[in-house]
Amino acid sequence: MRGPEGVLQGATGAVGGADGPLHGEEELPAADGSTPAPDEGPLLAREGRPAPGTPLLEVEGLTKRFGGVTAVDGLDLTVYAGEIVALIGPNGAGKTTAFNMISGAVVPTAGRVTMAGTRVDGRKPHVFARAGATRTFQNLQLFSSATVLGNVMVGRHLRSRTGLVGAALVVPGRREERAIEAAARELLDLLGLGQDADRLAVDLPFGRQRLVEVARALAVEPDLLLLDEPMAGLSGAERRDLARLLRRLRAGGMAIVLVEHDVEAVLALAGRVVVLEGGVRIALGTPEEVRHDPAVVAAYLGVEPEDSTAVAVAEAGPGGSS
Repeated sequence: MRGPEGVLQGATGAVGGADGPLHGEEELPAADGSTPAPDEGPLLAREGRPAPGTPLLEVEGLTKRFGGVTAVDGLDLTVYAGEIVALIGPNGAGKTTAFNMISGAVVPTAGRVTMAGTRVDGRKPHVFARAGATRTFQNLQLFSSATVLGNVMVGRHLRSRTGLVGAALVVPGRREERAIEAAARELLDLLGLGQDADRLAVDLPFGRQRLVEVARALAVEPDLLLLDEPMAGLSGAERRDLARLLRRLRAGGMAIVLVEHDVEAVLALAGRVVVLEGGVRIALGTPEEVRHDPAVVAAYLGVEPEDSTAVAVAEAGPGGSS
C-alpha cells in the first residue's frame, strides 16, 4: 500500500471535478499514439433508458459468510442511472465478493439485490443480464479462438431474439446474424477497435484486450455496467482513454460501478465512492468527503481514527506540517 503522499493525499490534487483529467495531469496521447480529442459527448444513449437519477440497483443488507469468516457484512447501496460509483478498500475488504453477489455469480448468505425492479440475488447471472446489467471480470474472460468481432458478437447475441443457438438456423437466424455483425462492427468503430475486428482477440496487446472485454459487455446494451479492476495492467494513456470512455457512457445515461485498486484514478472519475473494510461499508460519499473521512484514512494508513494528529499529518503529506 502506498504511503499517505500517494493514495489519499496525492488524490487531493487529482480531482478538479469528476470530469477532469486523471491525476490532475495534462491529457496524454491516446493509446494509439494520436492526440486524443476532447470528450465528444454522450455515447450509446438510447431511447427507453431510465432517466438520470432513477434508482437502478438496490442492495440491501447484502452479507456473505464463508464458514466462520464474514466477507461482506450488511452492505447497503443504491446506484442511480447516469452516475459512476467506485467501490474501493484495502486488499481483502470484500469488494469482489460483493460484485459477485450482485451479479449472481455467488449466492449471498443474507440480503437482497434488486435490478430495475427485478429481484436478482441468488439467481443465475443471465437473470441479472436480462434485467439490464452486465459485468466484466478482474481476469480477462475472452474467447481465445475467436476474433475481436466474434467476441463482441457473443455479447450482442445475448440480447438478440434468436440467441446463439437460433443464429445457426437458416430462418430467421441468417438475417439477424447480419444485423448483429453490423451492430458489433459499429460498436468496435466507436471504441477505436474497428481496425482490429478480424484479428484474434488474444493477439492484441493487453490493454486492447481489456477494451474488447468492455466492448463485449456494452454489446448487451446495458443500463448498468459493473467493471472489476478495469484499469489493472493498463498504461497511463490507456487509463485515460478508458476514463474518457466511461465518462461518455455516463453522459449517455448508463450507470457504472467499478471496483478498482487505483484509488487516485477512481477519486478523479467517480461521482460517489463506497469504501469497504473487512466486509463492512465504512464510508459512502463524494470523493472529497471520502478523502477526508478519518475512518478511510485509518483503513489505508493504519492509524486509529481517534488519533487526530496522525490523521492530520497523513492527510497533509510531506511538507504539510512544520
